[in-house]
Amino acid sequence: MTVLSGPDLTSRLTRGVHRVVGTVLGLAVAAPILAWGPQGVWAVLVIVVLQVLTELVVGRNYAVALLFITPLALMMGQLVHTAPVGPLLRDRLFETVLGALVGAVVLLLVPDRAGRSDR
Repeated sequence: MTVLSGPDLTSRLTRGVHRVVGTVLGLAVAAPILAWGPQGVWAVLVIVVLQVLTELVVGRNYAVALLFITPLALMMGQLVHTAPVGPLLRDRLFETVLGALVGAVVLLLVPDRAGRSDR
């Protein structure tokens, strides 16, 4: 869970926002690619390009990397089991927002134990 990682509460909540914003923008990138529906060699080439772009930016900015991670994951899923594009994009958005909200609620309700030692 990306939302639960980070040195403090503010950075953890910020990561959740980055996750949602990055996924929304990644869905905007994924929509035309999935609508095109590349098959065979074209699908592999799209996946390779998305993977290379992901690796180039993921260490620097995870939210920007989601521009490429989101369509990459959806394209790989389409290779295994083709699904209608609209519901696929909607479900990805819903699951990401739900996950970020659950993570934020957990962060706000459960005390941070990182600073405490177990004695």
